[in-house]
Amino acid sequence: MKTREQIITDMCMTYRHDYGLDKLPSDPPWTAGMTPTERKGLWDTMAQIYDNNIQPIMDLKNGKSS
Repeated sequence: MKTREQIITDMCMTYRHDYGLDKLPSDPPWTAGMTPTERKGLWDTMAQIYDNNIQPIMDLKNGKSS
């Protein structure tokens, strides 16, 4: 089974296929990739979705209560 971090990273890659590509803040907006700040922002958003919406369902499926 995947870890929390692996699932969140997969969510980021699904949402933004260029999630793993580095981009400088000075690069034009049409270039592929994300700056470290953009990447952290997306990861934090996906982590919040995972923690609030996905993990509770997985816990119920596995017989855990919160």
